[in-house]
Amino acid sequence: MIKYKFNVGDALERAGFNMYKAKTTGLISQETLKKIKNEDTNISAKSLNSLCLILDMQPKDIFIYEETQEDLKQKQKIY
Repeated sequence: MIKYKFNVGDALERAGFNMYKAKTTGLISQETLKKIKNEDTNISAKSLNSLCLILDMQPKDIFIYEETQEDLKQKQKIY
């Protein structure tokens, strides 16, 4: 399962990026910002690109992969 390494919503706010900026800049949609604040990692590559731009980070700095039991079950179906 893909997870955030840290509270990305808080990091965006510290960078000055809030709902108003989301609305006025169009870099990240308000819906995506809500997902981020709820720790939902199901965001688009375009949104990920914007996150990297705003936070001055690489995707590997933002996300981590932790294998879950569900992931293991899916893996077994493949092999």
